[in-house]
Amino acid sequence: MTAPSLRTAVNSNSSSSSSSLTSSSTSSSTSSSSHVFGSTATCTDLYTEQVMIPRVALVAVLTGLFVLTLLCRCGCGSSRRQRLVNPLPTTPVARQAASATDPKTTGDPTRYKRWLTCFLASTVAWIALFLWSSGPSSAVTLSGAAAATRHPLTTRPRVVFSFTTTSDGIAQIRPTLAGLVHQTDAFAVVYVVIPRTYRNAVVAIPTWLLAPDTTLTRAHVHGVSFATGPSAYHPTVRLVVLDTDFGPASKVLGALLMEPEPETVLVYGDDDRVYPPQLAERVQHYTQKYPHDAIAVLGGWISAEDGLYCGRSLAIGVNQVSFVGGAGGVAVKRKFFGMGDATAAAFHVANMSRACFLGDDYYLSHLLSRRHVRRRLVFDSCWNMETVRESFANGGLSRAPSRHAGGANVEHYQQCIRELGDDHDLSRDGEFGASYMFVFSRVWGLVRGVWNLHAGSGFVTC
Repeated sequence: MTAPSLRTAVNSNSSSSSSSLTSSSTSSSTSSSSHVFGSTATCTDLYTEQVMIPRVALVAVLTGLFVLTLLCRCGCGSSRRQRLVNPLPTTPVARQAASATDPKTTGDPTRYKRWLTCFLASTVAWIALFLWSSGPSSAVTLSGAAAATRHPLTTRPRVVFSFTTTSDGIAQIRPTLAGLVHQTDAFAVVYVVIPRTYRNAVVAIPTWLLAPDTTLTRAHVHGVSFATGPSAYHPTVRLVVLDTDFGPASKVLGALLMEPEPETVLVYGDDDRVYPPQLAERVQHYTQKYPHDAIAVLGGWISAEDGLYCGRSLAIGVNQVSFVGGAGGVAVKRKFFGMGDATAAAFHVANMSRACFLGDDYYLSHLLSRRHVRRRLVFDSCWNMETVRESFANGGLSRAPSRHAGGANVEHYQQCIRELGDDHDLSRDGEFGASYMFVFSRVWGLVRGVWNLHAGSGFVTC
């Protein structure tokens, strides 16, 4: 693809004039100002509240029930043995004498002291366990300068953001870009990855995104040909135009072509989402806290034959999941996808089935799993699915018709797992392992199905 052909891809008939561009820039600045207005707030890492407290509470309840059951059984067994050794007296006088000496009727204080001692010991043990296993919530003020002052010896990593778009959404991505270029701690680069052709038609790039007089630079990396250059929208934004369409996974693959440093933090997301202005700041916090994990706020468990649980995750109490969802934003390091020639394997998705081609969340999680990278969910007051709003309806895979109760996304994930083989079933990567999820997913699916059936919606398990 030559430079002239790239220029022909520019939408010369775009209705964006200089006045409209100015007004849009003004509106973007106004919108971003409203976001930055909240930058003086403090974001809180909710790990203790959302993970540790529910887990400790659940274990405490289960342990308490087990101890009570054990004590009841021991008490019943002791009474039975006592009756066998000392049969009940037959005369009224003898029964009265036995009752007068029975600890159960006389209120033996030693018995109650034992119960009180066990209760206090259990309470102290659980408090100690809780304090040992969880620290206080981590509150981080949103200021890059403050962070540098607090950790003067910590080298701040290069943090970039990448998303892909097509002819269906390229004209509507300005809200997404506005949120990404107006961060409390700026991204080094925001990559917009675009296929040269989509559905056998050249993707027209609007003039507000690529100036008509801009010539993109051709490159060839890892066997992939593409063109790249600056965007007219903002100095931080850079375009990557791929000769080959790699599907939704292009959001990551395009950035892999551009970033050679292994420690670079790559955040990828969707083109129809407006991300919070604290995203870059929170990504730095969590990638320093969990340097060997992929970080996300959306994800779940998935297996090839999961017809009940449907790939969803618990709202609380979960750390590690099978797959992470790009809609909420996912932070990874460049080295997680291999360095040098090892990166080339990630681009094989272009030759895979439609299920793997469109199921980017599963496919990218599959690549991470192959390199033993844990996918971790975090819980944050500033970065969560409530703060990631949808900017437009792109009609993506999640809204496609499907006969599966979990929707087209889960259906494609499971088809791709079957294509790759049982060894690539990511259910083993869940927090508690495949065996636990086999039981839990089906029990939870049955509960949801019965509940929906009672509500009149039919036996819907998702």
